Amino acid sequence: MHYKQTDNNQKNKYSLMKFAIIAAGEGSRLAQEGVQTPKPLVCINGEPMIDRLCRIFVENGATEIVVIVNNEMTAVRKHLEGMTLPVPLRLVVQSTPSSMHSLHVLSPYLRGGAFCLTTVDTIFKEKDFRNYIEAFSRSDADGYMAVTSFIDDEKPLYVAADDKEHIIGFHDTKESEADRYISGGIYCLKDKALDVLTDCIQHGMSRMRNFQRQLVAAGLHLTAHPFDKIIDVDHKEDIGKAERFLNEEMAQETGTLIGIGRGSQYSPNLADSDASILKAVARQLQDKGFEVQLCSEAEFVAKNIKGKVLFNMARSGEALQRLQQLEQEANAVVINSGFGIANCIRLPMTEKLICNDIPYPKSWIIRKNEPLPEDITYPCWFKRGDGSTQIKEDVSYICNRQEANALLDHFWERGIQTVIVNEHLRGDVIKFYGVQGTDFFYWSYPSAAHSKFGLEAINGEAQGLPFSVEQLKQYADKASQTLNVPVYGGDCIVTEQGEMKLIDFNDWPSFAPCREKAAESIALCILNRIKQHK
Repeated sequence: MHYKQTDNNQKNKYSLMKFAIIAAGEGSRLAQEGVQTPKPLVCINGEPMIDRLCRIFVENGATEIVVIVNNEMTAVRKHLEGMTLPVPLRLVVQSTPSSMHSLHVLSPYLRGGAFCLTTVDTIFKEKDFRNYIEAFSRSDADGYMAVTSFIDDEKPLYVAADDKEHIIGFHDTKESEADRYISGGIYCLKDKALDVLTDCIQHGMSRMRNFQRQLVAAGLHLTAHPFDKIIDVDHKEDIGKAERFLNEEMAQETGTLIGIGRGSQYSPNLADSDASILKAVARQLQDKGFEVQLCSEAEFVAKNIKGKVLFNMARSGEALQRLQQLEQEANAVVINSGFGIANCIRLPMTEKLICNDIPYPKSWIIRKNEPLPEDITYPCWFKRGDGSTQIKEDVSYICNRQEANALLDHFWERGIQTVIVNEHLRGDVIKFYGVQGTDFFYWSYPSAAHSKFGLEAINGEAQGLPFSVEQLKQYADKASQTLNVPVYGGDCIVTEQGEMKLIDFNDWPSFAPCREKAAESIALCILNRIKQHK
């Protein structure tokens, strides 16, 4: 969880107070619609709703966060117990008949000053919330109630307010022109409100809306604070609505996102798979509210296509040069970066991985017209060093010096300037895929259906040699950061001695065995890069 840095002067704007979350509901409607994740852990733009609230509360001056979950929410309880926050997190586990009763259970921990309470499924824009907390901190009112004129609720609670936004009533239906808003499910209150709550419980009342009516009846000064829009996540379709709502401003600022496909010459035997992952990512971004334009790398160059954000599988020198120019001169966000893709050419990749102590086979570099090194051990692998693999001979298994010399002559005749030689490692071949900044990481043994040239067969059928997936992910993530390619894939050898060495690393592979899940994570990676760039 990442927090925006807030200096002391900024924090002084806020009235430091406790924040509370009611997360004790069952989320039955989501479950009935096929969402098996407990509601508090449902992700909006890749962030669990309860994590999002905790992060926002910390950024708005929380001194303590108090959360109530029901007795059945073991996964949510475990998640919260594993969270690390810069302020105390108090977890209360108790099933209650209503949100009002949940607040009553929390009330002993909230007394002694002002507090802010919300339900876990309330989605709002962070700038609206920041303005809300600042307004409450400057006010003498007994309570500030978040309201909105946007109605997307099955049973809204209408809020009647006068021309000074003083709340004069809460109604189940719109009774007059004063009912200009509905309740947003966020409440900033002071101790007086908890006294009213105690009285409500003693008189056998239930439901949060009845508690709010009693606040007015008791004469408390309540102010309506309008939000642009507040969405409750009650149904599966609400997840997409919430993401589109939160991404509106970002989508307007970025304009059309440009997706650049890979030329077929750089996708030997995998052109359809490469096109499919790009389209899948485009669909994910469109579902999140962004406009997307797809083009080939040839079109990107020929038509001089520009954009503030580009997601990219290009490989040609012309396309990479244009991408690098956009990154440097127009400050464009490019994933994967043109500079990163250039790093994945075999020669710079080999040099960078070895220099950064990433496990890699013993290697030799042969430049055109240089003699074949005497100390090469056979069998080994000869690989084109100065460009992307385009034909089968660009990665060749060589058994002796005679084959090596013949292949080198062929490389030089084709105009290739550099060849990388890797020692051959015996063991299981592992294919892996990852997306930096997300929890996505997938590995599998090779499949003939997802191979460029079937070279993995040289190592034979996998024996199932034991290895640490976490260690492999650490190696892969380090390579991803070293080469500057957040969307990546590659190959690894697990030896009989239990060693792992990366033998290949690729910018944006086809993700064929895990495409849809990868597309979700790649879209989130793109959104995160846009946010970091702002």
